[in-house]
Amino acid sequence: MTEDLKEFDKLIREKRISDVDKMLEESKELTKNIPNLKERHEKVVNARGNVIEASIKVETAFDQLITKTGGKDLVINTDKKEFHHITGAIKEDKIKKLSFDNKIQKLKEIVEKSLKDFNISIEKPSLLDDLDRFRAIRNIFAHVPVSWFAKDLEFDDNPHYKHFFKIDESWRNISFAIKEFMTLQKEILDLITAYTKSVVLKRELFSNILLGKPYKEILEEARNKEKEKS
Repeated sequence: MTEDLKEFDKLIREKRISDVDKMLEESKELTKNIPNLKERHEKVVNARGNVIEASIKVETAFDQLITKTGGKDLVINTDKKEFHHITGAIKEDKIKKLSFDNKIQKLKEIVEKSLKDFNISIEKPSLLDDLDRFRAIRNIFAHVPVSWFAKDLEFDDNPHYKHFFKIDESWRNISFAIKEFMTLQKEILDLITAYTKSVVLKRELFSNILLGKPYKEILEEARNKEKEKS
């Protein structure tokens, strides 16, 4: 075994292949030439952290919306003897299996369906564009390395990562990308809130027309019955 290691070491020297120690030395020399590396690194770490945090908030909103709305209206479950005004597009036990991209696609389907239900004919809701841009910037922060030697703090312009910027080349600039990402997060959450209000209104209409009572009263009666049983 020792002889094999000696042969391997000899091969490295002859072929001028960098071993681990040499690579570390080269890396240290390389980083010496990067201006304000520590400060720039902290900015990148903070930016990526903010994107992750914002993504979690939006994804939580997605989960709630997809599991509570977007399905069928006025559904009777004969097995459980339940009547549901509005059902979710996907059951709660299956939502965890969906990727972020799958959730965005499902949300787009729900939005498009709601527009048809209300006979609203517009070319393309801004929310659909916002979702595509939000997902694209999220993927950039998740997968594209930083170009540390660039004058401004920006992502690597290697052709290998070119497809990440097909929507907007300006996202190569990290400051610009993070600002737009945070703006999109706010707009998406605001639009989801507006959509949720429309669902609540729809549910109230169903309750009053079909059952003659506000949904809140029906829910309270159901809770009281459950307490009586227990």
